[in-house]
Amino acid sequence: MTTPSEADPKIKPTLEPAIELTVYGKTDVGLVREHNEDCFLISDVSQNQRTSEPKEPLAIKIGNKGALFLVCDGMGGAAAGEVASRMAVDSIASALAASDSLPRDQFARRLRKSIEEANDRIFAQSRDNQSERGMGTTCTAVALVDDVLVVGQIGDSRCYVMRGERLAQVTKDQSLAWQLIEAGAMTAEEAKAFEHANIILQALGVQERVDVALSHVPLRRGDVILVSSDGLHGPVSDEEILQVLRDEPDVKKACDRLVARALEREGPDNITVVVARFDGAGLSEATAADIVQFTAYDPGPDPGDPMRTGRTETLEKVTVEVTIPKEVIGLTGAVKAAEKDAAPAKRVNGPAVGAEARSLVTFIFLTLVAAAAGAIFLKYERNRALEQEGRAPPAAPSHPAAPPASTP
Repeated sequence: MTTPSEADPKIKPTLEPAIELTVYGKTDVGLVREHNEDCFLISDVSQNQRTSEPKEPLAIKIGNKGALFLVCDGMGGAAAGEVASRMAVDSIASALAASDSLPRDQFARRLRKSIEEANDRIFAQSRDNQSERGMGTTCTAVALVDDVLVVGQIGDSRCYVMRGERLAQVTKDQSLAWQLIEAGAMTAEEAKAFEHANIILQALGVQERVDVALSHVPLRRGDVILVSSDGLHGPVSDEEILQVLRDEPDVKKACDRLVARALEREGPDNITVVVARFDGAGLSEATAADIVQFTAYDPGPDPGDPMRTGRTETLEKVTVEVTIPKEVIGLTGAVKAAEKDAAPAKRVNGPAVGAEARSLVTFIFLTLVAAAAGAIFLKYERNRALEQEGRAPPAAPSHPAAPPASTP
């Protein structure tokens, strides 16, 4: 007798044995901002159920179409950031809900495409509406249809995995601060006090095209997933996050405690957290050989997509480490030294302001570094793709690199 999945290869049977999870999310305006421009969503895609205001933890059994968690951190001032983050959440969730049941690679490609489509919609609305001009949002989308977590990222909202006694960040911030850390220009501790830490290199809606960073994590029984905006992981250290997740098995109480910890640090930004605990016989037990880390995921090109057909795109290209010249690193160090001797900078609900000359010079310099990094990155992307197709790279980029965005 033919089963439905045998008759139609698009239909994927519900996983047996089961993968189950308990998930909760919370957002708070913080103590400084007037508006909450963050937005999150929890979706049981298989059951076509979604919520951004859960009253209690949700129990989800992974079905044919999987599950989705989204955290978006809007920018643009007034209500524009709220519009961008809400548009991103609604657009991505609706695109996945409208899709057929898909195996993992196709599911990952659909997730990537849904994020790109959200960018198109936000960019068009920003262009066509004066009051929303310049709005944008970060986006970290975490989804699964089997025992492997798929993460799509734009900007600096993060995804963490706690396994046993260890917490690992499985995303890479697409930010100027992160680039400077990886270039050796500053330490992670110094980055926390970095005056221009709000400069990010990608955001949905502020540029015509985005490159979605895809990564993946094979799940194990007992894993805890945290997705957060920088209102949490900015003021609260990874060690403190680990302590809360380790000590509090209830996902709702864990969210409450994480938000409270950020508020104790003066709540300088909107705070959003989503916490999920995984269980079920469909997941293997963790072993000493399991390593949780950022791992690139290449699900292959989208069939019929002229931007990807004929070339292989890997996440390593999307998150390529931009080499910053030693002269620039040295100049950054000089700027930091000068800042130590200058008057403390002040933040007024957005970019830092302080001693006018120092702030202006520093900001212009760092913005140029970010723009150069973005330009190098995009040119590198195009040239690598053309080389793989056996064609020589063009003398100049086919379209200009977008300027860096700044989170509020």
